[in-house]
Amino acid sequence: MSRAEEQPRDGFPGAGSAPWIGRLGWLRPSAILGFAFLGAYLLISLFPIYWIVISSIKTRVDTLAMPPVWVFRPTINAYLRVFVFENYGRYFFNTAVIAASTTAISLAVGSMAAYVMDRYRFRFSDLIAYSLLSTRMIFPIVYAIPLFLLFRDLNLLDTHLGLIIAYTTFSLPYAVWIMSGFFAAVPREIDEAAMVDGCSRFGAFCRVILPLTAPGLAAATIFILLLSWNEFLFALVLAGGGKAKTLPVAAAQLIGQREIQWNELCAVSTATILPLLIFFSLVHKYLLRGMIAGAVK
Repeated sequence: MSRAEEQPRDGFPGAGSAPWIGRLGWLRPSAILGFAFLGAYLLISLFPIYWIVISSIKTRVDTLAMPPVWVFRPTINAYLRVFVFENYGRYFFNTAVIAASTTAISLAVGSMAAYVMDRYRFRFSDLIAYSLLSTRMIFPIVYAIPLFLLFRDLNLLDTHLGLIIAYTTFSLPYAVWIMSGFFAAVPREIDEAAMVDGCSRFGAFCRVILPLTAPGLAAATIFILLLSWNEFLFALVLAGGGKAKTLPVAAAQLIGQREIQWNELCAVSTATILPLLIFFSLVHKYLLRGMIAGAVK
C-alpha cells in the first residue's frame, strides 16, 4: 500500500489521534452544560459567604449603600467593637471549648459503644441501636423545657458542663451509627490476632481497631463538630444568661427591635464560619475517604 493511501481522507486525523480527540472531550455540549451548572451552583453557594466577609470590613454607610459599594476602604472597626469592647471573644472561647469537649466525649463514648454493639451481638442489640437513632427523630424543642427544669434543679444552667452534657446527649447517636459501619468493615480476625499477640480486648480496640477506622473518626468528628458549633436552641434555653453564652446566641442579640447592627453581625458571623472552613479544608479528604469506606461492609 502506498504512503498516499495510508493518509486519512478529508484531512481528518486517523486512529492515532484518539488521545487528541479525548483531550477535547470537555468541549462537548453535555460537559459544557455540566461545568456551567457547577459554576452557577458554586456562585450561589459561596456568594453569601463572600458578602458576609466583605460587609464585616465595610463602614456602616458602605454596608447600607444602594446600589452596593464594590470598591471601598477596608476597616476592622466592627471586629474591634465586638471582640474588644463587647467581650465577644469570651463567647468565641465558650463555643470552642464546648464544641471541642462535646466532640471528644461523643467520639470516645460512641466509638466504644459502637464497637461493643458490633462485636458482641446480644438480645435486643438492634432494638437499642434503633432506639438511639430514634431520639434524633423528635423535634429538639420537645426536650428544651424538660432539660431546662432538670438543669435548674442540678444547678447546671448557664454552665459549660451543662451545655456539654446536653450536646453530647444529642450527638452520641450520630457517633454510634457512623462508627458502627466502620467497625463492621473490620474483620473479627484482626481483633483475635491482636489478642494472640498479647493485647487485651481494650488494648486491641485502642491500638489496632481504632487506627484502622481513622476515616470514620474523621467523618464523625466533622459531623459532630459542625452540630455543636452551630447549635442555637439549647444554647439559648440553657445558657442564654451570659456566662456560658455561645457565638450563635450572641450573634442573634445583634438583631434589635429597631435596628440591625449589620457590620457587627457580619463580623461575628465571619468569626463563626472561618474556623469551620479552615478545619474542613484540612480534613475534607478524610471525610470523602470515610464516606466511601463506610459504605462498604
